[in-house]
Amino acid sequence: MTIPKDAPKGASKGAAHGGRRSLKRYEITNLLFFLTIIVVLGILVSFVFRYYGTRNEVVPGGAEQGVVSAALSEGSDVGVFHLGTKISETSLQYRSRLEIPVTDDGLVEALFSLPGVEEITINQSVIMIRKSSSVSWQRIQPGVDRIVKDHLHIHF
Repeated sequence: MTIPKDAPKGASKGAAHGGRRSLKRYEITNLLFFLTIIVVLGILVSFVFRYYGTRNEVVPGGAEQGVVSAALSEGSDVGVFHLGTKISETSLQYRSRLEIPVTDDGLVEALFSLPGVEEITINQSVIMIRKSSSVSWQRIQPGVDRIVKDHLHIHF
């Protein structure tokens, strides 16, 4: 490689140093990029552990697993069952057996197997059931108690 005579002295060295400087910038950029990715992943992992870490948290006042109390009235087709622990983080509503997801762990399917159950809503530590008016709560409540207790015994 020949350097033109009118080029400033040390032109080839400057080009080489400029290349090294841009390489250092590239390395610093990559380092910052990967550090940012690591920090973001760390935050995501801590969020996931916080979110799922409270899933089995016992609801205050309910030291036992299963149905702690039930609000049932013969004049109403909707019954509310309060549990001693959270079983979901969000509200889940199923209007028929056809809406049961393949990922169901058996709780919703078992509740729909009870006579007269038409709709199920699960919200954290509460299960709301809408029944047919032709079926009494005396026929449904023992089944709900048994199914919930079995489900919580298996999973928690």
